[in-house]
Amino acid sequence: MHTRHKRGYKFTDKKQSKRGIAAWILSVISLGGLIAVIACSFQDGGNGSMYLGSAGVSSMFVGVIALFNAIVSLREENSYRFFPYLATVCSFLAVGVWAALYIVGFLL
Repeated sequence: MHTRHKRGYKFTDKKQSKRGIAAWILSVISLGGLIAVIACSFQDGGNGSMYLGSAGVSSMFVGVIALFNAIVSLREENSYRFFPYLATVCSFLAVGVWAALYIVGFLL
C-alpha cells in the first residue's frame, strides 16, 4: 500500500516510464542525426555521398520508432507522464522535419 520513502512516506506507486525514456533518447538521436546530415550536406555543397543518404534514412527510421514507442508509452498506467509527452513532442518534431526534408528534396 504505502512504501517508505527516504524522507517520509511515498503515497504513490508511479514510476518513470522506461519506454518513454527510451523513446525520448531515440528522438534525440534522430534529431542529432538530422543536424549532422544537414551540416555534412552543407559542407559538401549539397552533393552528399550514398553513405550520408543512408545515414539520413536510418535516422528517420529511428525517429519513426521513437514516435511509436512514445505513443505506446502514453498509454502506460501508473507512470509519470513527463518523458512520454516530451518524447512524443520530440519525435513528432523529428519525423515532421525529416518528412519535410525528403518532400522538398523530391520536389526540387
